[in-house]
Amino acid sequence: MKKLLQATIISVTALGVNSAALADAQAGMATGYPPYQFLYQGELTGFDVAVANAIYDKLGERLTLNQYDWDNVVSLLRYGQLDIAIGMEKTDVRQQYFSFSTPYYERQTALFILESNKAIENVRQLVGKRISGDRHSVLEAHLRELGLRDAIRVEQADSKKDAMAQLAVGEVEAVIMPRRVANYLAAQYGVQLKVLWQPNDATPVAMAVTKGNDQLLQKLNQAITLLEQDGTLERLREQWDITPIR
Repeated sequence: MKKLLQATIISVTALGVNSAALADAQAGMATGYPPYQFLYQGELTGFDVAVANAIYDKLGERLTLNQYDWDNVVSLLRYGQLDIAIGMEKTDVRQQYFSFSTPYYERQTALFILESNKAIENVRQLVGKRISGDRHSVLEAHLRELGLRDAIRVEQADSKKDAMAQLAVGEVEAVIMPRRVANYLAAQYGVQLKVLWQPNDATPVAMAVTKGNDQLLQKLNQAITLLEQDGTLERLREQWDITPIR
């Protein structure tokens, strides 16, 4: 697994903590996942990045952000090579392996095909086709409910940007991703999308830690509470046009 980029954020001492005496917390983030986690003009940015930085600034501790493809982020966190995965969707399957902070926003994920694709009108018509999407997504669970999980080939691209590029040239028939990400990337690639299916409810998003790391989880939750109380999270949501938890 090759590290794509690493950025170290050193915050000032706060809450009476001597940051120089603390080792950096290691956080994983995705590639090509705008507006939540992405690289822009050589800088790691996005809403989840801004929240992670704000949390560690509030804690007065140091944070190192490590950018990988999302599958590697999940694996590294599960086996203790990362402390945190920033901005992970909190699903029932993932809660078997990870502990989650208080959610700080939600995403509406959907299954998209090209607007020009008139041959596909429902999910069942994807049988035998290739689609690109994350493991353990809410849509993957829906395919299981329909009895189609093994009949549809779900592949994971290195990034959502790569997934959209595959859809644009016909390498995959459909993609699974949040609506905000899909709209952003579709504009970049000059394609029109249509939603083939989406769940009724949005999915809460939180900071994920290794299962049982209660000490770190408590610190994250305390910081998130303080950021809600002082208006920082609301300001960041407005800055990035993010939907809060309803």
